[in-house]
Amino acid sequence: MVDVGSKSIAARFQGEDELARDLAALGYHALLLGSFALLCQGVLPPAVFMVVGLCAYIRNFNAIHEAMHARKGSKNPLRPLRQAAMIVHGPLQLGRRELTKNHRMHHAFPGDPLRDPEGAVTHGPWWRAAPAAFFQPELTLLDFVRRVREIGPTLRTALIYNAAMSAGLFALAGADIVWWIALTRLGSTACWFIFDWALHQPRLYGHGELQLPRALQLMWAALFSRDNLHGIQHHELHHRFSFVADRELPALARFLARESEDADAARA
Repeated sequence: MVDVGSKSIAARFQGEDELARDLAALGYHALLLGSFALLCQGVLPPAVFMVVGLCAYIRNFNAIHEAMHARKGSKNPLRPLRQAAMIVHGPLQLGRRELTKNHRMHHAFPGDPLRDPEGAVTHGPWWRAAPAAFFQPELTLLDFVRRVREIGPTLRTALIYNAAMSAGLFALAGADIVWWIALTRLGSTACWFIFDWALHQPRLYGHGELQLPRALQLMWAALFSRDNLHGIQHHELHHRFSFVADRELPALARFLARESEDADAARA
């Protein structure tokens, strides 16, 4: 593939809107919490909650991920409220700021087992990656504290928030808390396993667009958003140009393909 400068790509293709992504993350978190409240009131059957909740979870995950890569400079009044967009799996998990630092290191050192904070999932066989994805909230917290050797003020605030949210959910749900645990663990495992393990496998990563059946594309886009689908199909491109919005990745792929063809023609 032809080597095109980042500045040229940034000028041609849009980045994410940080405020819009934070609003989306908050909205999907509210949808998940509202669905859980209806489950606890006996209005929503558990099976329906699991389907609606999984869609809301993955869309929330994707919106937070997109906001991490948004270009800086625009004013965003929601920055002080970003922790409220994070879905709480339990009292022990990173805050938004620390998770963003981890993910940027993942982009800086992909495939490095020592410097990639997401390496516990990214590297190794599936049977080791799957449990790591299941316990990703706790493992990333332990790894972060081990690396920085302290619990800073923002992480301390996040841990207090996580504990308060966990206690509140338990008080609201009682025995129904098992459905919250099941949903958040399923969502977390699916997201980390797909994006950090499956999409980084040598047979998929580095081979251009991931081809998926049309029916699967339509179903995936309807359930989990078209942006999420683009991130899956063009994951290597996302790593190369993480400042480009997911919705722009197909157009970016076509642009780079044309540039490569033009370069080959010029050399011929």
